Amino acid sequence: MCASEINKQVFFTGETGVGKSVIIQKYISTYSDERQLMPISLNFSAQTNSYSTQQTLEANLEKKRGKQHLGAKGNNTLVIFIDDANMPAVERYGAQPPIELLRQLL
Repeated sequence: MCASEINKQVFFTGETGVGKSVIIQKYISTYSDERQLMPISLNFSAQTNSYSTQQTLEANLEKKRGKQHLGAKGNNTLVIFIDDANMPAVERYGAQPPIELLRQLL
């Protein structure tokens, strides 16, 4: 059973260089058609800000049930892959705005 079958979020962690990104990207490319997945890939860096994160996400979504709901196109399941989630710079109050945006999304 996989995460897309049970509709749960997955946080995949591990040491640097063990192939986490390769494993996830391979899974997405292998099963995106079969399981109707709509992948969005985000590569975080120290310069990533919440505005660019929001713009990237919204650009790949469509409006559902009016103007306040966004979702995957058609009947697809949205899969957001974030590489280097810990990379955005910490602001002076200790927050990482792109990660705070993702928390609101979840």
